[in-house]
Amino acid sequence: MAIFSKTDAPGQVSASDRSTAPPSTGSGAAAPTVIGPGARFVGEVSGDEDVVIQGRLEGNVTVSRRVTVASSGEVQGDLHGRAVVVGGRVVGEIRADERAELLASAAVQGNVHAPKIVIAEGAQLQGTVAMATPAEGAGKTNRAEEN
Repeated sequence: MAIFSKTDAPGQVSASDRSTAPPSTGSGAAAPTVIGPGARFVGEVSGDEDVVIQGRLEGNVTVSRRVTVASSGEVQGDLHGRAVVVGGRVVGEIRADERAELLASAAVQGNVHAPKIVIAEGAQLQGTVAMATPAEGAGKTNRAEEN
């Protein structure tokens, strides 16, 4: 896991982003999928592992684990995961099954949906916040669409 080394060489997570990177479970869990700071990726990302975005992504992310957008990361698309942590720029919807967190360096244009939401002082959010469990959120959306 070179991205978690002690030095902050190009392509590695900086000291300020280490707290947003997925923690190592020590149980042999797969390493996260990383879109590095110099990378630009266009397309959909999905899977059963953590995703860390340090570069630019144009497309949606849907994973069953954690999505992290580092302070250097930019996403144009929707993010969905068990937990979503944003330190960079996101233009799109954020949906978290358990928890969404916007760090002080975050700039989000889009709605945030999660049962637990943390917005740090200094974070920028242009959109709405909805705190509901996924089942409750789906029910509210359906009723709103019917009217």
